[in-house]
Amino acid sequence: MAESDGVLGDDPLVDGMRLSVRLRYDFSVTDAGRLLSAARRLYQELDPGASAGEAEAMVTCAADALFVVLEHAGLLGEAVDDRLAGYLGDGLDAGGSRAQVVPNEPWPLSARPRGDCFRTDDVFALPDTGLPGEVS
Repeated sequence: MAESDGVLGDDPLVDGMRLSVRLRYDFSVTDAGRLLSAARRLYQELDPGASAGEAEAMVTCAADALFVVLEHAGLLGEAVDDRLAGYLGDGLDAGGSRAQVVPNEPWPLSARPRGDCFRTDDVFALPDTGLPGEVS
């Protein structure tokens, strides 16, 4: 077994290993009404058969709006899944994916990622909400 050089994620690539990537993007809402309207319009672009009423019923909250924007931008959704499936012949079988919107993150990431390079806390840890059954 090789000694660790202290770099996280430098494990040797071997057949059968499972790899997970957790991406995090932090956003600030500067105009909620405009964002909701834009997300509903984008929803109709993504689903051309949807009416304005259907878009209004499907995009009702912050998470809905953000997921629609991210799918339209090509960061989530079927288009991403289809593109990743194209790497099967290269030895990578894309599994499932999940995403979660966390409102009011108490420690948002810096817009300049290099400024966070010395953070020692887990930037993916969710804040403790004190709900029963939650592990802190």
